[in-house]
Amino acid sequence: MQRLDAAAGFATALMALAPLGGCKHGDHPHVASFVRPPLPAGFAEQAGRSWRLVTPATWHDPQRGEPRVWSLVDPQPVDDFRASVNVVTEPFVGESYAYAKANVEELQHDPRASVETTREDVIDGDPTLVVQSRWSAIAPANVPYRTMQANLASRGTGYVVTCSVSADAFERYRSTCEAIVHSFAVER
Repeated sequence: MQRLDAAAGFATALMALAPLGGCKHGDHPHVASFVRPPLPAGFAEQAGRSWRLVTPATWHDPQRGEPRVWSLVDPQPVDDFRASVNVVTEPFVGESYAYAKANVEELQHDPRASVETTREDVIDGDPTLVVQSRWSAIAPANVPYRTMQANLASRGTGYVVTCSVSADAFERYRSTCEAIVHSFAVER
């Protein structure tokens, strides 16, 4: 079962690696006055190469080998699906908002994904988009899931942080996903 959950998270992460275009709607400068949210109770800081975020302290590493994908999973499945967070990186020269817009465009063309909401937000001082999508189940699992994700770009690298949860359990995990996504920060 953990393998299926990891496969779902991995497939979602790989979607973020598709070639992306740029934003054609102007400049979205870094917000210098941005203040990072406080660490929520029961969360622990995690760090990767040039990024950091917070996750529930009980989530663990599923031990996959893909070097461009980092992930943690909830040890307790809900609806036969383990909630997870992953961070995917790829080369990208441009601003976070452009990277986010291009990612949304890719999601809108994925036949398994349905973009439910897209809202402008500021994460780590960068204007970007927070995107919520519904995904069809990946065989052999029969569990549709929902994601909340955000994109940042810095120093020639694009970053996608995604929180994935069983579709039926998403509202119970919404505050967890919000905390994870809003804690995301990259090296400047």
